[in-house]
Amino acid sequence: TALILTKLFALSREFQVGLILLGIVSGGQASNLCTYIAGGDTALSVAMTTLTTLSAIFMLPTLSKVLIGQIIPIDVIGVAKSAMQVVLFPIFLGVGFNAFF
Repeated sequence: TALILTKLFALSREFQVGLILLGIVSGGQASNLCTYIAGGDTALSVAMTTLTTLSAIFMLPTLSKVLIGQIIPIDVIGVAKSAMQVVLFPIFLGVGFNAFF
């Protein structure tokens, strides 16, 4: 959708990259709370949020290269390393604290 909008409105390169990045990055963390309040299947919501967060490690660099690589050069390895640092490090830290405290 973001890619189509950038083409439809003939946005500048900067706005194209920004809008496509917003479309690529997963952002449903508040859905778990909304699901709980609404009486929905919270376990399913948490599982789906976990899946999308972990898949972001691989999908973010891949989609960035495919969609944004046409507009600006993308360092796929750098994006993957950054995604791992932002996603995996806090997960391992949280699991470690939970196991020892």
